[in-house]
Amino acid sequence: MSESDILPEGPSVNLTAAEVEETVTQSMPDYHEGEDLELHMAIRMSLEEPDAETTDGTMGDTMPIDKEEQAELDQALFLSNLPPDMGDEQLAILHQARLNGANSAKDILDLVHSAEQLLECGEPDAVSKVIGLLDRAVGVAPEGSDLKASLVRGLSDIETEAKVNELHSSAIQLMELFQQSGDWNAIDNAVQLMEEVIKLTPDGHADKAEWLNNLGTAFQSRFQRLGELKDIENAIDVKQQAVNLTPDGHADKAGRLNNLGNALQSRFQRLGELKDIENAIDVNRQAVDLTPDGHADKARRLNNLGNALQSRFECLGELKDIENAIHVKQQAVDLTPDGHADKAGLLNNLGTAFTRRFVHLGKLKDIKNAIDVNQQAIDLTPDGHADKAGLLNNLGTAFSRRFARLGELKDIENAIVVKRQAVDLTPDGHADKAGLLNNLGTAFQNIENAIHVMQQAVNLTLDGHAVKAGLLNNLGNAFQSRFEHLGELKDIENAIDVNQQAVDLTPDGHADKAALLNNLGTAFQSRFECLGELKDIENAIHVKQQAIDLTPVGHADKAGRLNNLGNALQSRFERLGELKDIENGIDVNRQAVNLTLDGHADKAARLNNLGNIENAIDVKRQAVDLTPDGHADKAGLLNNLGNALQSRFERLGELKDMENVFHVMQQAVDLTPDGHADKARRLNNLGTALQSRFERLGELTDIENAIHVMQQAVDLTPDGHADKAGQLNNLGTAFSRRFERLGELKDIENAIDVKRQAVDLTPDGHADKAGRLNNLGNALQSQFERLVELKDIENAIDVKRQAVDLTLDGHADKAGWLTNLGNALQSRFEHLGELKDIENAIDVKRQAVDLTPDGHVDKAGWLNNLGTAFSRRFERLGELKDIENAIDVKRQAIDLTLDGHADKAALLNNLGNAFQSRFERLGELKDITEAAVAYKQAAENTSSRPSTRYVAACRWAILCSEYQSPSSALAAYTVVLEIIPQVVRVGQTVHRRYEELPKIGQTINAAAAMAISAGDLPRAVAWLEEGRSIVWKQLLQLRTPLDELPQQHPDLADELSRISLALDNAGTSKLQDIDSEIKHRSVEEEAQNHCKLAAKYEQLLKEVRELDGFGSFLRPKKFSELAPAARNGPVVVVNVAKLHCDALVLCTSGEIVHVPLSKFSYTLAEALRSKLLSSLQAHGVRPILSELEQALYKNAHHSLPHITWCATGALAFLPLHAAGIYGSSDPTKDMNISDFAVSSYTTTLTAMLVSGSKPKQDPTQNPNILIVSQPGTPNMPPLPGTVKEVEVIQHYASPDHTCHLTHEFATVDAVLGQMGKHEIIHLACHGIQDIKNPLSSAFALYDGRLELNALMRLSLENAELAVLSACQTATGDENLPEEAVHLAAGMLAVGYPSVIATMWSIGDKDAPLIADKVYANLLGRRDNSESQEVKLAPAYALHEAVKHLREEVGETNFVKWVPFIHFGV
Repeated sequence: MSESDILPEGPSVNLTAAEVEETVTQSMPDYHEGEDLELHMAIRMSLEEPDAETTDGTMGDTMPIDKEEQAELDQALFLSNLPPDMGDEQLAILHQARLNGANSAKDILDLVHSAEQLLECGEPDAVSKVIGLLDRAVGVAPEGSDLKASLVRGLSDIETEAKVNELHSSAIQLMELFQQSGDWNAIDNAVQLMEEVIKLTPDGHADKAEWLNNLGTAFQSRFQRLGELKDIENAIDVKQQAVNLTPDGHADKAGRLNNLGNALQSRFQRLGELKDIENAIDVNRQAVDLTPDGHADKARRLNNLGNALQSRFECLGELKDIENAIHVKQQAVDLTPDGHADKAGLLNNLGTAFTRRFVHLGKLKDIKNAIDVNQQAIDLTPDGHADKAGLLNNLGTAFSRRFARLGELKDIENAIVVKRQAVDLTPDGHADKAGLLNNLGTAFQNIENAIHVMQQAVNLTLDGHAVKAGLLNNLGNAFQSRFEHLGELKDIENAIDVNQQAVDLTPDGHADKAALLNNLGTAFQSRFECLGELKDIENAIHVKQQAIDLTPVGHADKAGRLNNLGNALQSRFERLGELKDIENGIDVNRQAVNLTLDGHADKAARLNNLGNIENAIDVKRQAVDLTPDGHADKAGLLNNLGNALQSRFERLGELKDMENVFHVMQQAVDLTPDGHADKARRLNNLGTALQSRFERLGELTDIENAIHVMQQAVDLTPDGHADKAGQLNNLGTAFSRRFERLGELKDIENAIDVKRQAVDLTPDGHADKAGRLNNLGNALQSQFERLVELKDIENAIDVKRQAVDLTLDGHADKAGWLTNLGNALQSRFEHLGELKDIENAIDVKRQAVDLTPDGHVDKAGWLNNLGTAFSRRFERLGELKDIENAIDVKRQAIDLTLDGHADKAALLNNLGNAFQSRFERLGELKDITEAAVAYKQAAENTSSRPSTRYVAACRWAILCSEYQSPSSALAAYTVVLEIIPQVVRVGQTVHRRYEELPKIGQTINAAAAMAISAGDLPRAVAWLEEGRSIVWKQLLQLRTPLDELPQQHPDLADELSRISLALDNAGTSKLQDIDSEIKHRSVEEEAQNHCKLAAKYEQLLKEVRELDGFGSFLRPKKFSELAPAARNGPVVVVNVAKLHCDALVLCTSGEIVHVPLSKFSYTLAEALRSKLLSSLQAHGVRPILSELEQALYKNAHHSLPHITWCATGALAFLPLHAAGIYGSSDPTKDMNISDFAVSSYTTTLTAMLVSGSKPKQDPTQNPNILIVSQPGTPNMPPLPGTVKEVEVIQHYASPDHTCHLTHEFATVDAVLGQMGKHEIIHLACHGIQDIKNPLSSAFALYDGRLELNALMRLSLENAELAVLSACQTATGDENLPEEAVHLAAGMLAVGYPSVIATMWSIGDKDAPLIADKVYANLLGRRDNSESQEVKLAPAYALHEAVKHLREEVGETNFVKWVPFIHFGV
C-alpha cells in the first residue's frame, strides 16, 4: 500500500529576503559597529573638528611660536619684571654717583642701560644676556643697599619667568612631535612639562589662564592617543579653570570657552552622556556670542559650534540640530574670504554636515551639496598641502554615500579614485597613512582588494599606536564580510583572530572597548551559525555581555548592544531549547526597544526581534509613508517593509500580509532603476515572495512570475558576484516547484542545470555548499521519479551524501540532510530492490531522529519518514519487527504533533497504513479497528489539507465497507462527500480541479453502491449527483448564488477565497523532500495558525449561509430538491461500481425504482467501452426497460415514451440510446431501444432542473434561428457539406426569422451580437474541445475562436436549442467519465436547455440529411397544435431524423447513425 501523504522531509538553503536585505531588517539583525569606528577615524584625520583658538588667534591650541614673536615676548617680560622699587630717586642717586665719578654706580647704570638696549634690539637670546648683565650689576651694587636688594629680586623673577617660558616652549615642541609621529612618550612628557609650568606660575599671574588652557589641550591630546578617561576629565577641569580665571570682556574669553567646548565634546564622544554635548553647545555658543562680527576668529568659532550641534544630532537624531549645524557652518564659510587659509577646512566641515543630513533625510540635493563643497575644498588646497589627502578622503566618503543610495557605478569609481589619491599623497611612515589605507579599503566593492589594503594599514601601524585596535577591528569586519559572501571557514577564523587582537590591545576603560567586544561577539556568532559548535555561541554571549556592561546607561549604543545580546541568546535557545535563554533574550530585547527613541532608524528592527512584529510593521510603514516618491531610500524602505510583512505572514499566516508583501516588493523593484546595485537583490526578493504565495495559494501565475523575476535577477548579476550562486539556487527551486505542479520535463531539467551552476560557483568550505548540494540532489531525485533513469538517483545519492559529509554533527541542518539522503536511498531501493539501500535509508533516518531534540518543529516529520522506511522493509522482508517499529515511530510522530497542526492528518493517515499492513500480515481485526480510528481522526482534522483528509476519509470508508457495519461506512462516506467541495474548490483553476477529479469518481460510485446496499436510495441519488460534473455545477453556481456573493458582499467573498486557498496548501503532501527555507517557528505556532484557518473557514461559511438567498451556499442538494428533474419523464441514473451495478429510476411521481443490474459489472462496462462499435448489446438496458415499461407508456400518450439517461463511469461513454440486439439469425429477435423509447442524455440532474425551469416559446410562433457556417475556415480543413446543410435549414425556416452568418461575416463579435436575438443556433463549423480548460473550448469562426467563456457572459433567457453540427462535440475525456468535458455540456452550461451534438466524427453527407429531417420536424406543418408539440421537441425531432438515416445507411452501419445524440430537456 502506498502512502500518498508524506511530510516535508528536510530543510534546504534558500537565499531569501533575509539574506539580501540592505538595512538592519534581517530576521536577526546584528548591530555592527565597525563602520562607526572607521567613520570616527576619518573625522580625526580630516579637518572636520579643529580645536579652537589660543590667545594669539591661531587655529589650534598648540601652534608653534616664531622667533620674532619670542623676542617681543622676552622684552615685554623683562620690562614687566624690572624691580618695581627702582624709582626716580634711586635712578637719580645712580646718576649723581656717576657724575661724582663713582665707578661702581656708573657701572651699574651702564649695565642697566645695556640691558635696555638689548631688549630694544630684540635679539633671540636677549633674555639670557639681560640676566648676565643684571647679575654683574648685582655684583657691583653696594652690599646692604636697597638697590642691591631690588636688583636681586628682579633677577630672580626674570630667571623664573625664563624657566617657565623654556618649559612651555619644550612642551609645545613635544606636542608638535606627537602630532607628527603619534609617539605617546612625547605627549606624556608634554603633559609633565605643562604641569610644571602651572606649578611655577603664581595665582593672579597674567598668563596663568593661558598655561591652564594649553595644559588642557595636552591632556586632551593624550586622551585621544591613549583613551584614558582621567585625561579628558583633567582636560575639562583645567580648561574650566582657564575660563574661570579669564574675566568677562577679556580678549581671550571666547577662545577659552571654545576650547572647553571641544573638550566637553571629546568626553561626550567617549561616554555618550548627553549633558556633555549640551554643555559643549552652551559654551561654544557663548564663544560665538562673545566674538564680534568681523573678528578674525568668528568663522572658526561658528564652525566649532556647528560641530557640537552635529554631534548632538548624531546622538538624538533631532533634525533641528543638523539644520542649525549647517546654518552656522555656512555662516563660517560665508565669513571667510576666498584665499583664506581656513576656507578649505571650513568648506570640508560644511560638506560633512550636508552628508549627515543626507543620511538622515535622503534628499539628493544634500549629498550633491556635500560633494560640491568637498570638491571646492580640494580645489582651494594646493598640491603638497598637508591637508590635501584628508580632504580627498572626505570627498571619497561623500561619493561612497551617494553610491550606497543610487547605486551608480561612477560614484564608487570616483570614491576609489580620490581615496587612492589620498593614499598616494601620503608618504610611507606618515601617521595618517594607515587610516587612509583603511578608508580606501572600505570603498572597495571587491572584498579581496579591501582586505588587501586593510591588511597593509594594519601592517604599517606599530603595536601600541592609538589606531591599531581600530584598524584590526575593521580588518576583522572585512574578513567577516568575505566569509558571508564566500563562506570560507578560514575567513571567519581570521575575523575572530584579528577582532580578538583588537580587544586585547584596547585597555579597559577605553571608549572603543565595548564596540570591539560587540564585534568580536558577532564574529563568534557567525562561526556558530556555520559550524554549530556550542562554545562559539557561549563566547558570543560572554563578550556581548561584557560589551553591555562597559556601556553606560544613556549611551547611544546601549540599545544596539542589548539587541545583539538578545539575538545571541535566541540563537542558543534555538540550539539547546533552554527556556531561560529565550526569556533572557526577550528581556534584553525589551530593554533595547525601551532605550530606542521613536523615529530611530533601528526601532523597527528591534521591535521585530522582540517579537512585536505589529509595531515593527507600523514603524516601517510610517517610514515608507514619510518618504516622498522619488526619494533614494524609498525602494529600500519598501523592501524592508515587505520583509517585515513576510515575517508576520510566516508567523501568523495572515493571507492579507502575503498580498501586501507582493505589492510593496513590486513597488520596491519598480522604483529601483536599471543598473542599480540592489536591482538584482530586490528582484530576487520579489521572486521569493511570489514563490511563497504560490506555495500557499497554488496559483500558477505566481510561480511563472517568480521564475521570470528570478531569471532577471540572475541575468543582472555578473559572474563572480557573491550573490550569483544563491540566486541560481533560488531560481532552481522555483523551477522545481513548477515541475511539481505541471510535471513538464523542461522545468526539472532547468532546475538541475541552474542548481548545478550554483554548486559549481560555491567554493569548497562555503557555509552554503552543503545546502546547495542537497538541493541539487532533490532535483535529481525528482527527475529520477519522472524518467526512472538510474543515473539520476545515483547522482542524487552522491551529492546528498556530500552534503551530509560537509555538515558537522550538531549543525542545525545535519538532520535534514540525513533525512533527504535516506529518502534518496529509499527511492533507489523501491526501484532496484537492493536490500542494502533500505538498510542504509533506515540507518541515516535514525541518525536524523537522534540528532533532533524533542520539541523541534521537524522531529515528527523525521520520525514519520523513519516509519515509512521501516514499512518499506517490512513489505520486502515481511519481518514483523519492522512493522512494529513503523507503528511505534509513527505513533511517536503523532504524539509530538499538536491537534490542529496541518500535518496531523498526514501522520495519522500513515499510521493507519501501517496498521493496515500489519492486519494484512497477521489478520487481527484490532489492527483494522486501529487503522479505521486513525483514518477517521485524520479525516476530521479540519486544519489539514483537504486532499489529505479526503484520502484518509476514503480509506476509512473502504475499511468500514469491508470489515465493519454499513452504517459506519455511510458515516465515513458522508465525511468524504463533505470534503469534496474543498478538494475541488471554486477558487482553483478549472485545470487544477480536473486534476483532482479522476480519483473522486470511483469513490462516489462506491459510496452510492453502499447507500443502495443499505436501502437508502435518496442518499444514493444525492451522492451520485454530488459527484458528477462537479466543475460544470460549480460553473453554473458561479452564474447564480456564487456569482452574486462577490457582487453583493465582495469582502466576504474575497476572504472566503483566500482562506480556502490557504487551507488547500496547509502542510504538504509531497512524496519527497522539498527545497524550502527553514522557518524558525514552533510546532505550537504552526498548529495554532492551522486551527485558526480552519475555524475561519467554518465561520465564513456560516456568515454566508446566514445571508438572504445564500442558505444552501456550497451545500449538496437534497433528494427532495433533485426529484423535479423527472417532471417531464423518467430519468435513469446508472451507477457502475466494483461492489455492484444498479440503475435508479426517478419517476415523475417522485418515486425511486431500484433496478439491480446483476448481469452487468464494472469490468464489463470497461470492456464495452473499449470495443464500443463492435458490440452494442443491451446488457444492462433491457432489465431497466422491463421495469419502466408501465411508467413509460403511462406518460407517453400517443407517441414513444421519453427517457433521460444519466450514466456514470464507463457507461458515460456508451451510446445507451443505440443498445439492442442486432444481426441475429432470426430478424424477429432483433431489437433496438429506439423502437421503444426516445432517448436523451443529461450531464446532471441539476442541469435538468435549470433547463426545465426556463419558459417555453409559444408553439404557434416561429422561432428565430441563427445559422453560423464556415465552409472554409482560415487555416483549417474545408467543410463543403455545410453549404448543403444551410440550404436545407433555409428551406424550412422563414427568411424573416433567420439570420445566416458565413465566411467573413461569421466573426466572433457578429455571432455574439446575434445570439441573444435568436432562440435556436445552428453551428456548422469546426469545434475545438479544450480538455485542460473546458471554458476555452470553442467554435472556429472566420476571425478566431468563439469560446464558451465569452458565451457564458451573455444573457440568453430566450435560448431554446443549440445544434452542434461538428465532429465530436459530445465526446468527453475518458479520464473524466463523470465530468462531461465536451462542447455539448458547455452549451448546456451557458444557457441552452436543449442541445443536439455528436459522439464522434460524422460523415460529410450525413449532417445535411440529419439537418433536413430535424428542421422538418421542428419547423414543418403548423396546422395542428397537438401534433406540433411532438414535432417541436428537439429530442423527438432528432429521433425521427436518426431513424431515417438508419434506414438509409443500414441498421448495422453504427458509425453513421449512432453518434447523433440529444442533451437536455
